[in-house]
Amino acid sequence: MVPNAYQAKYYAYELQRSYANDHVGKLAGLLFDAQVEPKPHQIDAALFALQTPYLNGVILADEVGLGKTIEAGIVISQYWAERKRRILIIAPSSLRQQWQQELIEKFLIPSQLLDPKLKDEQLARTARQDAEVLICSYEFALRHEASLLREWDLVICDEAHRLRNFYTGRNKAPESISHIVREAGKTILLTATPLQNRLEELYGLVSVFDPDYFYSLDAFRERYVKAKGVGDNDDLVERVAGISKRTLRRDAEKYIHFTKRMPLTVEFMPSPAEIELYDKVSEYLQRDNLHAFSNSQRHLTGLILRKRLGSSTYAVSSTLERIADRLEAEVGAGVRRDSRGGLVLADFEDEDLTEEEVESLEETKAEPELGPDAGPKADKKTLEAMRAEVDELRSYAALARSITVNQKAVKLGEAVDKGFERLKELGAPQKAIIFTDSTKTQEYIARTLTEGGRGDGLVLFNGTNNSPAASEIYRDWLEANKDGDVITGIASADRRKALVDYFRDQGTIMIATEAAAEGINLQFCSMLVNYDLPWNPQRVEQRIGRVHRFGQKFDVVVANFANKGNAAEARILELLANKFHLFKGVFGASDEVLGSIEDGFDFEKTINRILNDSRSDADIDRAFKELEEQYATEISSEMAAAKAKVFDNLDPNVQDRLKSYDAQSGEVLNKFERLLLAITRRQLADHAEFEGDGRNFVLRDSPVKEALTGRYYFKSEPLDNAHQYRFSGPLAGHVVESAKSANTPASELTFSLSQSERASSAVKELAGKSGELTVKLVTFSMKAKNDDISESYMLAGSLTDDGKWLDHEYVADLLDLACVQEDAPVSVNEARFELQLAERRAQLEREVQGRNSRYYDQQEELLYRNQQDRRAESEAKIREYKAKEKEARKNSRGTDDPMQQLKYKKDARKWAERAEEEDEDARVARKKMREEADRYLELIEQALKGTQTVEHLFSIRWKVVP
Repeated sequence: MVPNAYQAKYYAYELQRSYANDHVGKLAGLLFDAQVEPKPHQIDAALFALQTPYLNGVILADEVGLGKTIEAGIVISQYWAERKRRILIIAPSSLRQQWQQELIEKFLIPSQLLDPKLKDEQLARTARQDAEVLICSYEFALRHEASLLREWDLVICDEAHRLRNFYTGRNKAPESISHIVREAGKTILLTATPLQNRLEELYGLVSVFDPDYFYSLDAFRERYVKAKGVGDNDDLVERVAGISKRTLRRDAEKYIHFTKRMPLTVEFMPSPAEIELYDKVSEYLQRDNLHAFSNSQRHLTGLILRKRLGSSTYAVSSTLERIADRLEAEVGAGVRRDSRGGLVLADFEDEDLTEEEVESLEETKAEPELGPDAGPKADKKTLEAMRAEVDELRSYAALARSITVNQKAVKLGEAVDKGFERLKELGAPQKAIIFTDSTKTQEYIARTLTEGGRGDGLVLFNGTNNSPAASEIYRDWLEANKDGDVITGIASADRRKALVDYFRDQGTIMIATEAAAEGINLQFCSMLVNYDLPWNPQRVEQRIGRVHRFGQKFDVVVANFANKGNAAEARILELLANKFHLFKGVFGASDEVLGSIEDGFDFEKTINRILNDSRSDADIDRAFKELEEQYATEISSEMAAAKAKVFDNLDPNVQDRLKSYDAQSGEVLNKFERLLLAITRRQLADHAEFEGDGRNFVLRDSPVKEALTGRYYFKSEPLDNAHQYRFSGPLAGHVVESAKSANTPASELTFSLSQSERASSAVKELAGKSGELTVKLVTFSMKAKNDDISESYMLAGSLTDDGKWLDHEYVADLLDLACVQEDAPVSVNEARFELQLAERRAQLEREVQGRNSRYYDQQEELLYRNQQDRRAESEAKIREYKAKEKEARKNSRGTDDPMQQLKYKKDARKWAERAEEEDEDARVARKKMREEADRYLELIEQALKGTQTVEHLFSIRWKVVP
């Protein structure tokens, strides 16, 4: 049905009206544009974050696997829509590209990774119209804290459990983050593990964005750690519920289909030559003195070289040659490295290094180019030793080159066959992604698979993606999408997208380096092969998360290789499989275990130290047992009880609310799409040809210069080589605004029941009747802190000619009918509606005030509890001082020495005075806090009263015919 001008105006205002902050309608436009269907718990969490304007921050603490990134994305979208675009995301290095990809793919929001060299220019853009969300790592935030000190609208901290120890004052990173977010309008911490070993960690997390929320660490300990059994305090539960939202898997299982992980282990025995190579390079790395590496770089270079050694002989031979070349150049220049020297990045393939490795290398890179004056001169004996080391390195490289067949690669075909057999049983597409740490290994695997008859549908994915085959796929992709809006114009991003699309549509096997673990979604693939197993559990989880994620319809096969000839590799696999539970079950790694690893790269370094210090298999076994105990899956029973009390039962009504959001989201989004489709067909009738039900159309000529011509599709029916029709885009903006501004004088309209697609049972009873109706928009304008919390409603009603009052729901049903006739202008007596509309307006005002009074209540509770904190801290100090006074008087009575008696009595008097001073200080502080609370709450109360405006849209006479 194509509406007339009156209906289109009504629909347009309905689309743009401001919903209550706890209603899905507030997010309708954002969710319509997003390339994601949020689940009820995600909507719940996003609305929670958006409806706490007086809080400096919140913690979103859903269990692993429930999509906290989606929740944060919805919040970012709302800020973006409100033109609050100074947005910073701080995440682990390995997750930055994933954030960038998900923002653009799911929410169509542009972002940039902060670059040390370009940061000033990037940061300057946040104040301009062409702003982009900025993303940086925790390491970047620590190093460039001063540059990031500005007034952010929103800061998101992902994997925020690494900030838990802020309360100790011993860690610089949480302190830097706290400084950065101090001036932010809102900070959101994302973590599945907000609490690990101590209740004080909760104080630390909250204090990052609001140091005064719990008043002080002493007060927190006095009220919640010392005073009662851990986790017994209902007051703490209530306070945490005010700033934290946690959904458990059991709450969301109705809305999310969780598939399982199925581990597949393939054993192999390295050849004698491979074992010889491993032993020789390991022995070399364990020596006390090496000329190839400076002392400051020994552990890092050993870590990287050991991983290449475990990858393939091709990877390690290339690296050994590079190191030998550099060391030979130093011999030629007659210089040697000392402990202050850095490592030349050229020792390794750039695209094979992880972000953490690159950052660590750059931090210690300090030496100038080699030359006549470069560094300390080497004496003859040292130069001889350096030459010998060059020869040794070249001999290892030669041994590696001589090994042209790696036994792990021989078993790769078997792993793929076994995995595909399982996928066939599941009915899943037979696709696999194979991860390796090295581009050299990647090339070798590709040759092996091709020679084994698996070359068809084989695609390589790495840091450059510029091979001839990749370039051909990219050219084909550009041609296929030349008229759509999939192409970003950023070659690196478009190449990645082209390869992923090829893998989805035509490919069978993708061989990817670590670059692919960041920022791509492969839920259409159900098998993952860890050809090289990372030592970092967080990176393993990230890899698996590329395929085992939202949208994955099948159980996922995770294949790993077990090296029967290497005790160290066997123990690493055992640790990740049995202690970290990464490869089986529904969710993989437990929250507690992954949450206990503050930094996965440090964990890699720990394993490397074990390998460097262990001289036998027994040493390796002993060291790994100690490591397993350190990261045991069990947290203390006391802390488990505290976590369950404080976080896992935040809201007893969560299920009811999720059901409500489930119903609301379907109803709201269906209505939103229907109304937008209706006015689009009307307003673009002279500019476009609509296909079928109108969800797809071709725009011949554009009514606004910002909108491109060509094919368009609604979100619900995506089309290749076409533009997405977005509510926030210029074309829909024109449609809505032109419908709102249409001339709608009072006229008589005739509606037909038989010709209508939608006719409620109530409106069917109006057949043969007639009357008058009016439509107005009432807006309750309110602000809370910097947030607009206004609400607007259709103020509508009708009187039939026989005097029956029809409310706003009847009016909505009437205006949903097909209008078959529009007659000459008529006169409508507006005064007839005033009494009923005034009652409706008063009812809405009461509802709005009642709903928004919660902001007042939140602040009152916060300030009241701050007073309680201050009192508890003061009473604890007074008890301490009085105890010391009592002890001093006891000591005075227990001695016969007059001088000692006098000293003890002076001490007693000093402590008594301290107690009195503390009591007086506390009284003054409490009075001041009461005055501040009264003044603050008065301001909030005034702000929440707001103002009302009523806008008349149109009035008509109507009649309904069968």
